[in-house]
Amino acid sequence: MITRKRPSFWRTDVDAVSALERRLALYPMRLLAGAPELKRRLHDTDFVGAFWQLSQPLMHPRSVATFLTQTDLDDDEDVLEDWGEDFTQPQHDRHLRAKLRQAFGSISRAVLNRVAKADAGVTLSPTVALLGRELALDGPSLTVLDFLDQHILSEPLRTLLRECERAPARVNLPRMAALLGLEPAVLRKTLSREAPLRRLGLVYVDEDHSDLEDFLQSGDLLREVLNATPTDGEALLEMLIEPAPEGAWRLADFPHLVRESAHLSEVLGEAARTATVGVNALFYGDPGTGKTELGRAVAAESGLRAYQVRSSDEDARGLNREGRLSAYLLAQRLLTRRRDALLIFDEVEDVFESDHSLLALLRGGSAIGRQKGWMNRILEENAVPAIWISNRTDGMDPAFLRRFLLPVAFVTPPRSVRRQMAERHLGDAGLASDLLDELAADPKLAPAQLGAARRLLDLRPSTPPEQTVREGVAALRGLLHGSPTPRRRSPATAFDVAYLNLSGGLSPSVLVQALSREGRGSLCFFGPPGTGKTAFAEVLAGALDLELVAQRASDLLSPYVGETEQNLARLFRECDPKHSLLVLDEVDSFLSDRRQAQRLWERTQVNELLQQMESWPGLFIAATNLMSGLDAAALRRFDFKIGFRAMTPAQRVALFAREALGDVQAPVPPLLVRHLERMEGLTPGDFATVCRQQRLMGEPLTPEQFLKRMAVEWQLKGEEVAQVA
Repeated sequence: MITRKRPSFWRTDVDAVSALERRLALYPMRLLAGAPELKRRLHDTDFVGAFWQLSQPLMHPRSVATFLTQTDLDDDEDVLEDWGEDFTQPQHDRHLRAKLRQAFGSISRAVLNRVAKADAGVTLSPTVALLGRELALDGPSLTVLDFLDQHILSEPLRTLLRECERAPARVNLPRMAALLGLEPAVLRKTLSREAPLRRLGLVYVDEDHSDLEDFLQSGDLLREVLNATPTDGEALLEMLIEPAPEGAWRLADFPHLVRESAHLSEVLGEAARTATVGVNALFYGDPGTGKTELGRAVAAESGLRAYQVRSSDEDARGLNREGRLSAYLLAQRLLTRRRDALLIFDEVEDVFESDHSLLALLRGGSAIGRQKGWMNRILEENAVPAIWISNRTDGMDPAFLRRFLLPVAFVTPPRSVRRQMAERHLGDAGLASDLLDELAADPKLAPAQLGAARRLLDLRPSTPPEQTVREGVAALRGLLHGSPTPRRRSPATAFDVAYLNLSGGLSPSVLVQALSREGRGSLCFFGPPGTGKTAFAEVLAGALDLELVAQRASDLLSPYVGETEQNLARLFRECDPKHSLLVLDEVDSFLSDRRQAQRLWERTQVNELLQQMESWPGLFIAATNLMSGLDAAALRRFDFKIGFRAMTPAQRVALFAREALGDVQAPVPPLLVRHLERMEGLTPGDFATVCRQQRLMGEPLTPEQFLKRMAVEWQLKGEEVAQVA
């Protein structure tokens, strides 16, 4: 009787097995060989089942059937046909599971070497191979990426890794190294924070307790790339960035930033041509102020090709912070060899603010936590110059801000520039010049809102253009700023410096000449209400061709400790000193005598405003009705302290003639003159009040009626004034 030799449990013709099946079978074999302590997991049904599914292609069908059934089967084809029906889930049988445990736990080194030799560590995924070529990745990095590709695709592989017991990272790393066929030191270097896989955001490593499934995972962007299967470097690049559209504006359209534009064009162009690392510009300011347009204009002026980092994937799903950063870093790597590229990274607020937890705020931690050093290196080592665009910087760590070589603040442009913007967007729509002037006079209207008005004009051809523009601008302004129209002073009387009664020995003309010559200075306007402080500030702004930025105390005061100081700092920071005249009304709310302060915040508000005043390089006017309570140190910081007094008798008579008689040269009856001369303390504001009353009543007042109403206003000033008269 001839005894037939039972075939080996494992196939010897492993070259006949597909490369993918061979690799998936090799993973669990290597894992148990390199981490023998995990053999105890062979008692777990799910672990054994996953091992069984992964290693089936390397098992000899007849020998496995005999092993499991203890029955000799002669026909290989019958075995193969029944393979998927009778023997696919033997782990659910207690006796068969014990046999599998014996087979899997005793895989010989010869079997493992045979499979590893046939595998040869080749890269299976074409996408991974493409990443390797384009990013110049080494062999271990490709091994990791190839594994992560199968990690996504193979449920049995994920189950096997999940069923490995949870362990700290220092235990999981050598286990993962064994599975990948790498030395632990090599894998540790490959997964270090400095290595390309981590720096580019392609992989994520759990450095706490985890199972092997969670220990090493693909980043969001790597998943997107693997799913998209780009075929070449250009297709890969298109996934990450897109050519910036040609800018609609040129540098000449930013006259308020002419110096900054020239500086940007020169530095960014030279950095691209010489591959100088760490050249980054930061454009920051309110939305719609033209930051992106200036970036495109600078690229065109510098002869560079601008690319924008994508914010969504091919399915228009938004990328999260890590995905966008990974796209930026991969684009940096792919564009490194080009000498004409400029990257534009828009809406980067979330990139620099990843930790919004209450715990982080309470412990005073930085916004980026442990990734701070990583972000610093991103800003220090980029080979392609980049423009980062943000609407605000108050959430960014100072360590990040210091690393921007070219910061540019986008503040409200001067009225002349806003007029050009209105003309560019709406000048061909047949609108009246007065309407364009009105739009330009509103500092809250940004270029983006003017562009929206232009689109509405194109979409409402049958509606009068002025109606379309007014309605569209009002709706957007109400949405963004809470008011459909700007809050403007509507004076009832025409302002004239001839009716100002100033102290300090300065005439208005001399003051204008002094401020125009120096271009900076701090003034304190003090005096009773209605004496013309705010109106004179408007006249100064017009005479100096500056934008008037006026804020009242109520706009800045906050019930929360520290927020008032922040509002003051923001006011000065966001105001352009070269093109603006900053006026702070009711300043006594901030500059009260610190010696009388009872609470800490009362002192810190004074300190904050004084510090801002000292460092302000432009023109600043503080207005107050109450001079006596101001801090002595604050008074010393004002270059000019100008008192606004009530009108003189001659001024009262002249203004009465203009408003009540209609002509400043008209003779005023002597009786009325005597009454006016008795009314000490009258101000231009009192005349404006009576003029408003006249307008509301809808009929003109006789000179006598006008005087009677003036007397009422005068008497309301108090008994003290009346007794003096």
